[in-house]
Amino acid sequence: MATNKSPWVRNLGGALAPLRMLLPVDAGSSYAIKRGEICKVGKNTAGRPGPVTAATDTTSLVIADQEQKSDDVARFLPFIVPRPDDLFEFAASASRAFVLGDPLAISDSQTLAYTAAGTNAVARIADDSNCPLPEEKSVTRRSLSKAYVLIDEQASYFCQLSGNS
Repeated sequence: MATNKSPWVRNLGGALAPLRMLLPVDAGSSYAIKRGEICKVGKNTAGRPGPVTAATDTTSLVIADQEQKSDDVARFLPFIVPRPDDLFEFAASASRAFVLGDPLAISDSQTLAYTAAGTNAVARIADDSNCPLPEEKSVTRRSLSKAYVLIDEQASYFCQLSGNS
């Protein structure tokens, strides 16, 4: 599901823009990257970001803010570094009614999946637009295929930058 858009919605703490950082990337033939794709810093041996390919990629996460096409050369690209109060919109791997705080793991580099036991969780539901209203009790008619999330601080590259790793 390649959307090629920025998933940053807003900062709950009042910041007016996402935290962007230029990072070196490999040539696109090694790692083509879509805008809005979740990437892991240190995905390759040179420590450069690349698209997340496994649910176990749970640290040093950034989000591509520009596309790196397959025929592009190695260069610097802007990435969004998720801060603790940054709200993002990502596709959910299955439509469902979420509860605030539900843990999500990476399904692929552009979708998140509910993880009942919290295994490999990198984000939490932070908006009730998918949640049933209190008077609806068990009604799931508000199930959506997207989720508004906060990236866990320990999963974000921000954790390394701030010295909290």
